[in-house]
Amino acid sequence: MNCPYCGNAIPKERVKILRATGRAMCCVKCSAETPRLVLMEYGHKTAGYAVIVPRGSEQRALRCYRRSR
Repeated sequence: MNCPYCGNAIPKERVKILRATGRAMCCVKCSAETPRLVLMEYGHKTAGYAVIVPRGSEQRALRCYRRSR
């Protein structure tokens, strides 16, 4: 499948994920999505888990993360 904006080929894995999530079909270069900040939370000794930080509160989350470490 090709990107409707630039005509470059879209990898099969990306097409599969975009279809599954219902997002617009486009290549990485033409995408309007921005990367999200993900921090690891270690609430217990061993198993940490990923926490996706909402947009707009990245600076506050980083301050809290640094303070708790």
